[in-house]
Amino acid sequence: MSSVVLTLQEEAVPLVRSGLAMKRAALSLNLKRYSQRLKDFEQRYHMDSQTFAARFGRGELGDEADWFEWEYVLQAYQETIRQLKILERLSV
Repeated sequence: MSSVVLTLQEEAVPLVRSGLAMKRAALSLNLKRYSQRLKDFEQRYHMDSQTFAARFGRGELGDEADWFEWEYVLQAYQETIRQLKILERLSV
């Protein structure tokens, strides 16, 4: 993994920290919402999201709107986790 070093003027540091904290808070809230939506789908259809993704990817489930919504929520959940991990590695 490569690193990039940014140089900030001292007065910009609190602004950048605040912006990162706000982004982290928004992502954490989204993660909770996506997690709950995934649990709802899993309970409604009696399968976990990984099983759903595999079956949907193989075309076993058809083209109902719920499947596409579940897929979207699962991808959004995974992307949110990815972004939170990036933020965890930042130091300002």
